[in-house]
Amino acid sequence: MVGGTPFVDTHVHLWDRRDHDLGYGWLDGDDFPFGDLVAVRTARFSVPELRAEGRLAGLTKVVHMNAALGARDPVTETAWLQRLADETGWPDAAVVRCDLAAADAAEQLARHRAHRVFRGVREMGPAARFADPAFRRGYAELGRVGGLFFHTVGPENTAAALDLVRSHPGTGFVLDQAGMPPDRTPETFEVWRTMLRALAAEPNTFCKVSSLGMTEPGWTPVSRRPWVLAPIEAFGADRVFLGSNWPVERLYSSYTDVIEAFRYATADLTAGERQAVMAGTAERVFEI
Repeated sequence: MVGGTPFVDTHVHLWDRRDHDLGYGWLDGDDFPFGDLVAVRTARFSVPELRAEGRLAGLTKVVHMNAALGARDPVTETAWLQRLADETGWPDAAVVRCDLAAADAAEQLARHRAHRVFRGVREMGPAARFADPAFRRGYAELGRVGGLFFHTVGPENTAAALDLVRSHPGTGFVLDQAGMPPDRTPETFEVWRTMLRALAAEPNTFCKVSSLGMTEPGWTPVSRRPWVLAPIEAFGADRVFLGSNWPVERLYSSYTDVIEAFRYATADLTAGERQAVMAGTAERVFEI
């Protein structure tokens, strides 16, 4: 590895587009808002491809974020990921798709949990769902079974997220993709950092720093550094973990570029803090 620090990647996407039960229609369209997906539109991006691209970056463990958005039954992807894990050792854990507001949300979660890789649910819908009583029942059930919840929130939805988090202290809430700050202006930074601090004040919250290239395609390690450090300063090293958003971030860099930028950003932390954000916190939170 280049930098010497082992890395646990908490945001990767694997797929096999030849399996028509999974469904990756988002890869086919021309309306992806962050760039031209032709660079990642391969028939397969799975464990062999990830190992090849991560081999010099110190990549040791992997958490998968749901990618088969078009699957009629979201548990199909979880079952596929479990087979991959059994055959290859990766992914170590998976965050899945589940409609927490559905009448059968508890049954969906039970079927996901039948697979050892299951660790939580990513919600990609609007934060307005947080106030829906049906959604909150599913959210509470997710906490009851020990699953984490992932959402990007956005500063305009901070109050709604805080109400949800405070109302359900038994469910771990992860600010996904560091809240996806939309640009790199000083004004955005201050508004975004205010959101980080507000959410971090709640003890059942975490932050996943990933996908930063999507809103700064011309990034450098220097430009990225403050956007990595601000979540760590807000949440602490014991509640922050890092992810590559690979292979989508291939639109902007190499895999090793992304991980070395994390190492650069965290170089002035203590050895214990650096080990935590690069690997240890993810290992503890995801139990891997």
